[in-house]
Amino acid sequence: MRIGPNNKAQSEQEGNLMKRQYLARVFARSASASAMIVAGLAGNPLLAQSAAQPAPAATGTAPASAAPATKPAEDVTNAIIVSGYRASLRSAINTKRNSDLLLESIAPEDIGKFPDQNVAESLQRLPGVQIDRSNGQGTSVLIDGLRQNATLLNGEVFLTGREFYVSGEASGGGAGANSQYASLEGVPSEEIGGIDVYKNPQASTVEGGIGGTINLKGIDPLAQKQGLTIAGNLRGTVSSGAKKVTPDGTLFVSYKVSDNFAAFAAVSYDHEKTLTDTFQDANRNQWLITDYVTTPQFGPNGGGLTAASFAPGSKNYLIPQLAYFTNDNDDRKIFGASAGFNAKLSDDLSLSFVWFHSHEDDTDIQYSDKVWFNGQGASAGTPSSPGTALPALLAGSPSSIDSNGVVQSGSFYANGAETATLYQNTTAHADNYQAKLKFDNKEGLRLNFGGAYSKAASDLEADQADVEHGQYNSYATGLPTTSAPGCNTGASTCATGGTPGYSFNWANGGTSGLPSVSYNSNVLNNPNYTLFKSNWAWANKTDQSAWDVHFDAAWDVRPGITIEAGARGAGRDVQQIFGRYLITSPDGSPINTSIATGGGNYVYYLDPGYAGLPYSTALSNPNLAMNVNNFGAGSITVKNPYTGGMTNPSTYLETVWSGGGGGTNTTEKFFEDTLSSFEVNSKTTAAYLMTDIGEKSSAYHLNVGVRFVSTWLDINNAQTAPVPTFYGTASWNGVNNNNVPVTTDRQYNDVLPSLNFEYKLGDHQIIRLGAAKVMSPQDLFSLGLGNTFNFTRQVGSRTNVNTGVADGFAFAGGSSGNTQLDPYRAWQGVADYENYFAPGSMISVAAFYKKVLNFVETLNVPTLVNDDFGGTVADVTKPENAGSGYIYGLELSAQWQARDGILQGFGLAGNYTRSESSASLPTSFTTNAPIPGVAKNAFTLNGFYESHGFSARLSYSWRDKSINDSAAGATFAFNNQIGVSQTYEVFSAPYGQLDGQIGYDVNRNFGLVFSAQNLTKTAQHTYLQWPNEPFTYFNSGHRFFFGAKFKY
Repeated sequence: MRIGPNNKAQSEQEGNLMKRQYLARVFARSASASAMIVAGLAGNPLLAQSAAQPAPAATGTAPASAAPATKPAEDVTNAIIVSGYRASLRSAINTKRNSDLLLESIAPEDIGKFPDQNVAESLQRLPGVQIDRSNGQGTSVLIDGLRQNATLLNGEVFLTGREFYVSGEASGGGAGANSQYASLEGVPSEEIGGIDVYKNPQASTVEGGIGGTINLKGIDPLAQKQGLTIAGNLRGTVSSGAKKVTPDGTLFVSYKVSDNFAAFAAVSYDHEKTLTDTFQDANRNQWLITDYVTTPQFGPNGGGLTAASFAPGSKNYLIPQLAYFTNDNDDRKIFGASAGFNAKLSDDLSLSFVWFHSHEDDTDIQYSDKVWFNGQGASAGTPSSPGTALPALLAGSPSSIDSNGVVQSGSFYANGAETATLYQNTTAHADNYQAKLKFDNKEGLRLNFGGAYSKAASDLEADQADVEHGQYNSYATGLPTTSAPGCNTGASTCATGGTPGYSFNWANGGTSGLPSVSYNSNVLNNPNYTLFKSNWAWANKTDQSAWDVHFDAAWDVRPGITIEAGARGAGRDVQQIFGRYLITSPDGSPINTSIATGGGNYVYYLDPGYAGLPYSTALSNPNLAMNVNNFGAGSITVKNPYTGGMTNPSTYLETVWSGGGGGTNTTEKFFEDTLSSFEVNSKTTAAYLMTDIGEKSSAYHLNVGVRFVSTWLDINNAQTAPVPTFYGTASWNGVNNNNVPVTTDRQYNDVLPSLNFEYKLGDHQIIRLGAAKVMSPQDLFSLGLGNTFNFTRQVGSRTNVNTGVADGFAFAGGSSGNTQLDPYRAWQGVADYENYFAPGSMISVAAFYKKVLNFVETLNVPTLVNDDFGGTVADVTKPENAGSGYIYGLELSAQWQARDGILQGFGLAGNYTRSESSASLPTSFTTNAPIPGVAKNAFTLNGFYESHGFSARLSYSWRDKSINDSAAGATFAFNNQIGVSQTYEVFSAPYGQLDGQIGYDVNRNFGLVFSAQNLTKTAQHTYLQWPNEPFTYFNSGHRFFFGAKFKY
């Protein structure tokens, strides 16, 4: 049978005739396992907090408030019933056509079939929608270029546990460094029955989205057939990098006792492994502009490299501090479950309940080569002494520098060399509960009562091992730990007794985003040079909860006029705990270090260069060494995370201690960093009043209303004490232990008017107009985070003001939150023309405009912070209200399906979005720039064919360049050759991806499916100011999915 959102079972035979009034209620039988599992899951497409129109029958899990009612389609004879993917597209455009609001929709058979492995992947095909990706998978969603969107489940609050998360080496610095927001990657498509994206709200719509509102629609068990329904799928997944098949599958069971009661349960499991080739030089901001070159003479053997060995070149050029080539191995398991029931208690009263669960377990191991440009992080020059005497381009060797100072190719000299292993395990889980009680006396009075509670948590456990392949002396002995070349700790110059370093060749890769490096000796995989140098571990824990309750009442004053009012209370609490694992000597006695006294006995970094600590080399402990074929640098030696104890960060430092000959040590403990930890409690109350004018038979429909929202915030975090003390030898080598608690209370109100107008130009054409004031709350994590600063060791270039020696730790950047952030607010307008020229076919043109106030953007703010050298200026990433901005554009959408002739079974669907935007984003090159994340051009094109059980389709999505809005930030700043800070823009390069799927239904109950994602292995990358200055690069290759489906 075919399942429809209004519970109508219809014949599957293509060509049967039916009245048009039922066509909008029909979903075709699923042609893939994932979609069949959720066949009939399409809950009421009505959104959030409204009782304005009677809900279609048997939608017990529909949003509590659901005013944008779907109207019955007009009578049309000779309608053709189609099946599979074509039917899902028809259902989606019928939902769009029959809504009183401007929306885009995905019907159940779209989801999980294109091949969409999560909700974000499904959304990317809609006009005006773009997505971010991580390790080849869709994460967060942008609507009309904005990511400040409300994501709801059946119109209620919804948590995934991925609202905020950190990753990578920088996350060990605290304060949400390297953070990302609002990821939907952990939400399996198989657990969702449909998605509606609303572009303009009405007064009953839950506030929270200035881009739009994403409503995930859940399961309606009454939409299933009478009795027992069982369906499922089992597939294998393999990526081009990991090359190992992993399983995923789904099982759905429902039982419909009668038209008055039904229940369901569903489970899904998805296990994927990916290997992503990653490049980035964004992690450290001690870049330099210099014109120095290194002469080929290194002094007599053992004489070392001195400042006299340097001579100014003829042209300034840019070099990063470190450039990372990384093999990123990701192993992700996602488990989903949902259950619920729908009961008609009487002719007037119905009750529904839904539980939705998701759990994600992600283990990520990265093996990196750190290309040593300005690895020490030495500072820039001064007006009187421009440039810095650093190991740099080799004098006399071929090099190419363009007019912007970008090194296109050249040979560099270096005195230090590093590789690294990073281990991180993240778990995220969430439970969402919803209940609804609906009353409809069929005489014009409708009441809705609803409530929801969500609880989510995420935990990150991580550690890192830096491996040194250059000369590195032991603090305890003063002697080199290995026979590696270079200067001690990779210093810029060497005293007498040092040894010559090494050279490497560099090319920027043109505009590909992927540079290349090659080494002129085996410095990175020689066991005689390998020291397991620096080891540290950290953790990040998040707990959050959300709830809402609401009441809505609608009264039909007379035919064609409805008045509706409602009230809603909601809250969300977030507790974020960040901390570090510290260790001390086995008996608790102070550790002999190079740091001035005043700190505690614990240390964060186990590193023999600054303290008398145990350590290992590849010769003393060879089982720790692992050779990896790094995609950028070739064979490199890194620490083996399994033999080295890295898979358990809570005991990792103890393993390093004992493995280095220090004996048994059980003192490792977790210490909370109260600067990076916080708690934010948010409460809102809302009331609305609106009216609907126009009968279903009318050519027009008008909705006007206003929503009043009050918000209370309670923010608890900390700031540093005037004289800080530490658990550890210093703030960078532990955590502060006397931070001062700070509480910030705020309250503000928002009045949100809205208007939506619809006019029918005959039977097939519709004009829609909409306008509204919208708001989106500040991200609670941005409000709560405190200040956290990172430090890096510098030797040989600056004098430590405490010791008088050219050796100490310099401020190297940081991050912070902002308790004074205002919410996003915007005025918007939209106009839309739709032409449904044939069944299953349409064209639409929409124009939109948004004036965004209090625009929030994460900026890199140059900040002076005191350190061992009297203070260093480096970037602190901080969210700021960056003034106002605007965005306007045009969206074109079309869909066509051949109904007869030799093309019968073929179809096309596509969309194009043109956007223009501007916001205050000052840099050294401009005062205004496009809003981060807004691509000027974007399009998606789908081609498909279905006939006689066979199906095939291709989808290509492309977006233009944009100001970057992912973890690397929108701007990046560092000092020029005379010490003046310069701010550069970070751009996301154009990106396109091709996906495909083929399938064959063997019979009514069994089918086979094969799908592929990113068939062309396209990489995503960003660049710094100029297209040939690479900044970040990610290539996860392609992924394949194959398996079978069944249904009963």
